[in-house]
Amino acid sequence: MAQSASSSSIVYKNEYGILCKCNGLARIEQAWTEDNPGRRFYTCKSRIRKEACGFFRWYDVEKPHGWQHLALCEARDTMKGQKEEIKYLRDVVKALSHEKESDHPSSTDEDLKLSREECESLRREVEILNERSRVYRNVLITSTVGFVVVLGVIVSMGK
Repeated sequence: MAQSASSSSIVYKNEYGILCKCNGLARIEQAWTEDNPGRRFYTCKSRIRKEACGFFRWYDVEKPHGWQHLALCEARDTMKGQKEEIKYLRDVVKALSHEKESDHPSSTDEDLKLSREECESLRREVEILNERSRVYRNVLITSTVGFVVVLGVIVSMGK
């Protein structure tokens, strides 16, 4: 069975002053492998960088066993699953926010577009009202001229 050699980033205080091979104070980390879940160990402070001396020594003398071993393995697996779920959900949120940004222009662009449409609509209404006004004026003038002509004919017939 393959083991991953993972360790936590939790750093414990080195109470015993254990020094690594490069004479630096060794750092205590926690292993999360299948065989040693939660078991602490000493390592070189420079372990993450390439110049580490490779120092390794167990802090916890006994390996986890029994119900503690099972509980630690279960907790590790739960945390791993939760980390994966969090990563997945963050990716979904990022994708949805990207999609929303590309589907909807910014609110100022939308506001400007709506204002232009409203302005165009109002301009068309003004043109329609001006045309109606011309028609009504022509009808009024024609009616007035017709009334004057009819009145003139009636007056001239009455003489």
